[in-house]
Amino acid sequence: MWQLRTPITRRAALDFSASEQSRVTVTQLGDDSVQLINAVEYVNWGKAQLQFLVCEDCGYVGCAPEGWVELKRADPLVLIMPAFTSIGEASEIIHSEYSPPYYLVERGAIYVEQEIYTKTFCQIAAFPRLETLAPLSAWEAAKLFQLEAPSRVLGHLSTPLQFNQALVIASSEGNFREQTKALTALINRLLTQLHPAKLQRVTEQDHIISLSLDLAGFPEWQALSYNGSRYALYLEPGYVIE
Repeated sequence: MWQLRTPITRRAALDFSASEQSRVTVTQLGDDSVQLINAVEYVNWGKAQLQFLVCEDCGYVGCAPEGWVELKRADPLVLIMPAFTSIGEASEIIHSEYSPPYYLVERGAIYVEQEIYTKTFCQIAAFPRLETLAPLSAWEAAKLFQLEAPSRVLGHLSTPLQFNQALVIASSEGNFREQTKALTALINRLLTQLHPAKLQRVTEQDHIISLSLDLAGFPEWQALSYNGSRYALYLEPGYVIE
């Protein structure tokens, strides 16, 4: 995950002449490194799933594929993440239509402190009020963990989580076989829970455990935290899923 602290707006012109419209001026939102929304005025605000990157030839939601997000509350954060529900419900033929913006694929989900969300984001555009955001479900937390995992080790977002335990060949500390079983059990628990998930900051008692994977380049995956008595799924940069 990555944090968005200070969103920036700028004015831009989009040429809609290809759809027999005129050239329009729009508001774009992002930060110094990425454009989060390409036309604030054309986002389908008020819906559960939002298209943040709309077609730049016409401005119509749904015309261009991809660019879809959902906003969820996971105290003390607001998450901007893929529209997991739409991807999961779509057929195999059209699931890519609801794929997330490129920046979520490349960098993971965005998290925003709730105070910043209320005082900044909601003042810039028609972002839903904090109290109206649905809480992050346990299933969505599992999908979020899938998104953040390297090298698609848990499978593609459009598929159920699939984890081959044989891919883990070592860990930064402790018994990697025990840790692999714990990771699998934690994922399965999320997939069967009905109550919302929570994200908690790691504490001084939490040890972050990296698992070495038998994949190209032998990537290390910071996947677990251990507080001396139990494991928890770990999300960069410093949160565990409860």
